[in-house]
Amino acid sequence: MKIYGEKKFKLTLSGVELTSGKGPAINNQCKKRAFVHLTEGTTNRLADVASYSEEPRYLNGGSSANEDRKGCFFSEGNLIFSGTGILVVEGNYKHGIAADGYFYMRPGVTIAVTEAAKNAIHAKGDEDDNIGVYMGGGLIYANVSSTAGKGIKTDLDAEIAGGKLLLNTSGDATYDTDEKDTSSSAGIKTDGNVIISGGTHILKSTGTGGKGINADGEILISGGETTVTTTGGKFYYSSNLTSSPKGVKADGNITINGGKLNISVTGKSDGSEGLESKATLTISGGEVYAYAYDDAINASSAINISGGKVYAYASNNDGIDSNGSLVISGGLVIGVGTSAPESGIDCDNSNDFKINGGTVISLGGTLQSNPSTSSTQRSVVYNGVSAVKDTKICVLNSSGTPILTFEFPRTMNGTTLFFSTPNIASSASYTVSSGGSLNDYADSWNRWYGGGTWSGGSQVGTFISSSVVTTIGSNSSGGGGMPGGGPGGGPGGW
Repeated sequence: MKIYGEKKFKLTLSGVELTSGKGPAINNQCKKRAFVHLTEGTTNRLADVASYSEEPRYLNGGSSANEDRKGCFFSEGNLIFSGTGILVVEGNYKHGIAADGYFYMRPGVTIAVTEAAKNAIHAKGDEDDNIGVYMGGGLIYANVSSTAGKGIKTDLDAEIAGGKLLLNTSGDATYDTDEKDTSSSAGIKTDGNVIISGGTHILKSTGTGGKGINADGEILISGGETTVTTTGGKFYYSSNLTSSPKGVKADGNITINGGKLNISVTGKSDGSEGLESKATLTISGGEVYAYAYDDAINASSAINISGGKVYAYASNNDGIDSNGSLVISGGLVIGVGTSAPESGIDCDNSNDFKINGGTVISLGGTLQSNPSTSSTQRSVVYNGVSAVKDTKICVLNSSGTPILTFEFPRTMNGTTLFFSTPNIASSASYTVSSGGSLNDYADSWNRWYGGGTWSGGSQVGTFISSSVVTTIGSNSSGGGGMPGGGPGGGPGGW
């Protein structure tokens, strides 16, 4: 089906099955807005062929040389999908759905791209409307096995306000001769920003160098629940041209103020990171869970956390790593790293590391830099810990009330436990107990427990909060028990 015209139009699909042997199944050469309505209760199927040939009809003496034909459903103009029907697309030549304008999807629509020789949905975008891809609801399913293939790709912004994304990519990265750089598969890839404010989304990439979300601009997450999984390793074209797998990556800032973000990056290679900003990462709300082989959370310029809940677990590096400043002023923050020299929370310069609020827990082989003494909330660096997985430790004040309870997520020897809560008071004494039980706690999240009553267990140390940052014991990569931290401090393992 080919469409020419000079005005916007509506195209209704009601149980259509189109297979083209020459070009796109639907070829819209009209540059005006196209409204595509999927009739309720219908399934519509489109397929093209792997190699395009000349079509029988062209307008005004045209030819395939001067008419774009970039996918199974191609449009020169903007595409707006509505209705409650289903559209199944098999893109054997290039993209599944391609638009030189924007791709806009209203609630109720179901689109399944079962095959794409390159990208499932590819939208150049409309600069006048500043829209690349907009999803207000519905469902998009994409299964892309092509080299460096994307589930959704746009030159502008991708905004996901609701609905459900199920995006699977399995192709390996490659070297792009035009860009003179590597190109990798991704669930969502934009030259602009990615904005997620609602919906439930699952993105998975299994090829080398694969990404879940990859934005050249910024990423803003304010709602919904997004789960990203990558399993591939690092792609090598040359020693200077590589592509590492990432869960969620932005060349610009990443801002999270709501919603849930679950990330798992299991490829065992350098650079296999969970949540990465090449600029500043800001978290003021929501929940972030990041697991990665390399750094679970990393930012080049700064990390600022003022609210929400953050859990970062690295199987071979730092839990949270800022290459610039790191300021925590609220929320619950847990960072778990590996043995020395890695850290649960890593900031290279003490002057750039400040704790001004929130509950903070770090477990790793060391703490690269203690927080600045200009921090407004007290913290404790407890060196020489022997941590046993699934063992709870509890920090109690002089009245026996728990101010911090944490269950170790891994077994480690000679590690550093760093913690900070608003309940650590100046010159107050505290007891650390292990092996007991916590009852009637008010809240819990990823091995942290709030409130409750501690019973049993054995005392493994005491300390006095004598300064803004209280350091106890010396760091060692070897084994050892819990060091004594002041009067009454005693030995013992965790």
